Amino acid sequence: MIFYNLHHAYRQLVRLPGFSITAIITLALGIGANTAIFSVVNAVLRHPAGVDHPERVAVMNVLYKKLALDVPFISVPDYADTASLKNVVEAAAMEKGMSFNSVRDGKVEHVSGAGVGSRWFQVFGARPILGRTFTAEEDQPNAGPVVVISYGLWQTVFGGRRDVVGQTLMLDQKPHQVIGVMRSDFDWPRRNQVWVPIALDPKAFAADQRYNESYQTFIRLRSDATIGQVNAGIKGKVRERILTEGSQSFGRSSDWSFYASQLTQFAAGPLRKPLYVLFGVVALVLLIASANVAGLFLARTAARTREFAIRTALGATASAIVGQLLTETMLLAGAATLIGIAAGPIFGRILLWLIPHSLAEGYEVHMDPTVLAFTAGAGLLTSLIAGIGPSLRLLRQHQSLDLHEGGRNATASVEKQRLRSAFVIGEVALACLLLTGTGLFLFSLRQLQQIDPGFNPHGVLAGSVFYSGDDFQKSDPRQATFIKTVIDNLSAQPGVHAAAAVDPLPFDPNNGGSSSFQIVGRPTGPNDPGPHSNQSNATPDYLKVMQIPLLAGRWISSEDRADTEPIVVIDSRLANKFWPNQSPLGQHIAGNGPKAAVIIGIVATIRNSSLEQDTSDGMRYYAYAQANDFRTDFIVRTDGDPNALAPAIQRAIAAADSTQTTTDIQPLNDLVSGSLAGRRLIVDMLAAFAGLALLLAIVGIYGLISYVTNQRTVEVGLRMAVGAQRTDVIFLVLKGAVAWVFTGLVIGAILSLVANRLLRQSFAAFGSGVVESLTLSVLSLLIVGMLAAFLPALRAASIQPIQALRNE
Repeated sequence: MIFYNLHHAYRQLVRLPGFSITAIITLALGIGANTAIFSVVNAVLRHPAGVDHPERVAVMNVLYKKLALDVPFISVPDYADTASLKNVVEAAAMEKGMSFNSVRDGKVEHVSGAGVGSRWFQVFGARPILGRTFTAEEDQPNAGPVVVISYGLWQTVFGGRRDVVGQTLMLDQKPHQVIGVMRSDFDWPRRNQVWVPIALDPKAFAADQRYNESYQTFIRLRSDATIGQVNAGIKGKVRERILTEGSQSFGRSSDWSFYASQLTQFAAGPLRKPLYVLFGVVALVLLIASANVAGLFLARTAARTREFAIRTALGATASAIVGQLLTETMLLAGAATLIGIAAGPIFGRILLWLIPHSLAEGYEVHMDPTVLAFTAGAGLLTSLIAGIGPSLRLLRQHQSLDLHEGGRNATASVEKQRLRSAFVIGEVALACLLLTGTGLFLFSLRQLQQIDPGFNPHGVLAGSVFYSGDDFQKSDPRQATFIKTVIDNLSAQPGVHAAAAVDPLPFDPNNGGSSSFQIVGRPTGPNDPGPHSNQSNATPDYLKVMQIPLLAGRWISSEDRADTEPIVVIDSRLANKFWPNQSPLGQHIAGNGPKAAVIIGIVATIRNSSLEQDTSDGMRYYAYAQANDFRTDFIVRTDGDPNALAPAIQRAIAAADSTQTTTDIQPLNDLVSGSLAGRRLIVDMLAAFAGLALLLAIVGIYGLISYVTNQRTVEVGLRMAVGAQRTDVIFLVLKGAVAWVFTGLVIGAILSLVANRLLRQSFAAFGSGVVESLTLSVLSLLIVGMLAAFLPALRAASIQPIQALRNE
């Protein structure tokens, strides 16, 4: 019976190639869009590339509730406590970002790296394609320098030679023995080129390092363990540590704890919310496509009423006829699913390519059993949605089918039109929702783009230097001399108004830091964790380059040296928070060295990381000459194109010290606008899918009006026979279209308002422009609805009364 239904369905669909091709293309658009988005969701949110069983991998986070601080870093003692949970943790490893310089072809190049524990690769289930990974003996201080290299570095530096294991790679002028090459899909942490043993000093495990969170830590759970069990064990450790510290415990006063969270949540980062929104959008597109095909099948079913009546007269049951109809929809959906399977991952890769590189780096889209199962499920769902309406109508009318129906009486009853009208109304409502949502996200994006970050990023170029060699990183005088020389070289370049150095650079997603400090002469209470803020090192012309206003006192000068009194400048947020009714100038704060620093000035508050959220607790600026760091960001201001200064930055750094090099040279404005990359992605993709929804709605309205007009041929002929004019007929047809579109718009407007309230909780600056967005979407759908109905209306107005009555 199944093979008979399939054969009969195939013959029916082949006889109507126009109907079949339209239905397949419509469903393929919906299924393909869903497959494309799901393949990206699968790659980003469910299965990051290079990680075996990612559901068993977790990242460790520290939480200070009273400081509103929640970051994916923990201290070495916290790591030790986590790794001790052997009953639930299979492997644990720490990581700390490192940077190296390497000379290749006579040119100094930056190499991004990481110091990792010996079980790092075991945590991720990653195996090398050549050689091996680290042993526990190699992960010790003063062990011989060894390195595991990435696939990309293996190709570029060693030419993909198979005998690379045992070769030497010079990093920071030190020879490292290559012991392994990782797979091409493994690069944790992102953008990594080399891994070296972290080789922690035993002092790092001391109790006084408990709140020094400088390391990212990842764990692999045992196969029978859960995140909840890990966190339950960690809570016990936290209670023990707080009790051990006694009444003066900083952990108690700050409400400190640490916990594990899923790797997939951490890895997705700012892509999570955009992808969830887009997944919901393509689901709506799939519903619209399914409703469209359901409408086509309703029209086709009405035209086959005589066929079904004959089959009923010959003894066919309702279930047999419905089964035949569902077989046809499943055959069409099956063809569309095959197209979706073929095209979905391709469009997914295109979508991943369209996503900003900073967000999509390290992800790969490919067809796997999960994506296949999803696509098959989407095809089955569309076939059910497309076939359920016609099937229900047939079941309802089966007993009343007779040979007269479907013959010459083609005047449709209200009941025959009602279901198809409902599908078109639903299409219009969903299209209205998508169009309004696009407008709301566009308004929110424009509102965020108008936010003043507190500085002027236009005309500023930035470049990073990661210091090569321990002697350079730990030498304050050498760093100070290098920074001054580079700034002097840059300031002498034509077109440069000012040059400065800073660390961290505002809006750098890979940089940033905060710490607690103490106000001298102001003891904290027993349950008071004390003040906390962001901090930065800067040089004298930093305010000039960034154009940040100085509000009181003075800024850092060239007289603030390592041998003078330590100084600090704070921003207005910090001043208002801790000195609300007095001037902080002349006050001393401790926490950035052995000596307390005197507050010499107050500057305006800036945003440090995002235009969407202002998460800063305030900022402390220290003189670069009085501190050392492992990196420096150099910034220059010009009136022209900042990118033109890139060679000047490279030359200035090479002239100051030939062993150093620069990386990540880019306009500061790109970093600022990059903080809105996720919001911009939503707007772009929503606009594309809303356009697709609008196209499908046009097809649906056109198909319904054409069908209804054809069914009312006799009625139109009678009206014209008794004196109705062509304009009257056109008005009659358009009036029906307006009624359906208007009903859909009312429902769509209600859905849009509900969605606005829900999304406002998750997206900053969302909700403005509701009236404008609704108005534009309503007008757009009214216009396209009238255009879609106008051609059938003209065709109806061209009916000859005699011919229409003769057909009846």
